[in-house]
Amino acid sequence: MNKFFKFHDYSENMKARVATFSLKGKEDICWEDMKNFRDINEEDLTWSEFEWLFKKKYFLERYFDDKAK
Repeated sequence: MNKFFKFHDYSENMKARVATFSLKGKEDICWEDMKNFRDINEEDLTWSEFEWLFKKKYFLERYFDDKAK
């Protein structure tokens, strides 16, 4: 997404909205669950906040998946 945003002059909020709209499959389902669990309003979400939440969820999960293998 960061490469994409280098070519588009979006606000921090719009970056987060584009990113959440682009999620597919498992990531979309997990995002919807996280959004509801944390009571996140996507209209107020910034790119930095989304990035932090996404990394916290998926990088930790990947790390432990890799360790399990």
